[in-house]
Amino acid sequence: MPPLSNIPVLAVLQDPDFRLMWAARWVHEISRRMELLVLGYLIFQLTESAFQVGLISVCLNGPRPPLSLVAGMLADRLDRWRILTGIHTFYLLVASGLLTLLILDLIHPWFVFLAILLQGTAKVLDDPTRRAALFDLAGEARIAHAMSLETMTNNGGKILGPLTGGLVIAFYGFTGAYILLVALDLIAACLMFRMRLPKSASVVGRDRVFWQGIKSGIGHSFSNKFVLGVLSISLVMNGMVLPLQYFIPVLATDVLKVGPALGGVIGSAEGIGTLMGAIIIATRRNYTFHGRYFVIGAMIVAVGVASVAWSPWFLISFLLLFSAGVGQSGFSTMQSTILLLSSPAEMRGRIMGSQGLVNGLGHLIGGVEIGAIAQAFSISLAIGINAGAGLLLMLPVVLLTPLVRRPVEAYYNPAGVATTTHVGTERLPG
Repeated sequence: MPPLSNIPVLAVLQDPDFRLMWAARWVHEISRRMELLVLGYLIFQLTESAFQVGLISVCLNGPRPPLSLVAGMLADRLDRWRILTGIHTFYLLVASGLLTLLILDLIHPWFVFLAILLQGTAKVLDDPTRRAALFDLAGEARIAHAMSLETMTNNGGKILGPLTGGLVIAFYGFTGAYILLVALDLIAACLMFRMRLPKSASVVGRDRVFWQGIKSGIGHSFSNKFVLGVLSISLVMNGMVLPLQYFIPVLATDVLKVGPALGGVIGSAEGIGTLMGAIIIATRRNYTFHGRYFVIGAMIVAVGVASVAWSPWFLISFLLLFSAGVGQSGFSTMQSTILLLSSPAEMRGRIMGSQGLVNGLGHLIGGVEIGAIAQAFSISLAIGINAGAGLLLMLPVVLLTPLVRRPVEAYYNPAGVATTTHVGTERLPG
């Protein structure tokens, strides 16, 4: 039997600080995915409006476009451990506030939207800081496996969160659901406080002028064709395909004609598929054509979402979302992996901020647009048209960027001069 150090994904988990961060992310992702379902049902019950359910996406992702680049720069300049512990404490406080309103029977849609807006603002800084911290802990050689573990947590949360949320709503109502959410946020915060990062993680990039640093991050996003390709496809996916997750309560109620418990099951289908795919990715030793996993995965997701929009059968819808989830494992894992590998150490937080910007802009537009079409016509038409159009919009990016044609390029800067090399045969400007 080979030693653990010879199994890449298990070698990453030998680091105790990585294990603490991974455990914290497991708990937080279960909480976050459960909360999305709970709030979707809560808003749908309070307003009976698919458009207002779509506003959950707007409030959650609205802060990303104006703040993501600044957040990425802060992730490069400030102590990442302090940022992460502060953010998880903030998540706990917001959830506690919503629980208090539910107990006092003072809940109102606008209180819910305000809480989501606050959480979305914190998440703008959370995402680039966490992903840069994952690189600090795992290193370049193991970053793909670290990101596969990150994908496992995201999609383990997609499975357990909706399942738990649907069952708790069915048996204990919204107050019972938020009691559990507060407990989960408390556990995640405690785990994050115990975790430590390498000392080098707190000093990278502090010598840069703030706005000049943001400008250089934007320049790198456009000049590096791998980064540009990933960000372009991510914008399409987050604007036209992935907003489906916010509309699961509407899809379950209006199309599949099932209650919250089975709504939670259908909401978990994509997560089950993605978790299975992430496990397969984690067991592979070496990766060269990261972009192929990314692009093929994105296309499988788009086809699955476009198909599920027209399915009135629960089992078929579950299987379609499961298949989309398998594709999403490649898309999600390689999205951050390619961006991190293609960027210099002092710029990784900013590039993760650029990822947050396009993801947030996509969800912001998609949440409003899909919600408006669903309110005027039907949720099936809104989801189906958007996912199909998204699939078509990805094709030019595939043809015009090297994501599929060439191996991903790893950025090296040993002498302080920007150079880019890769495991294949060609150089690109950094």
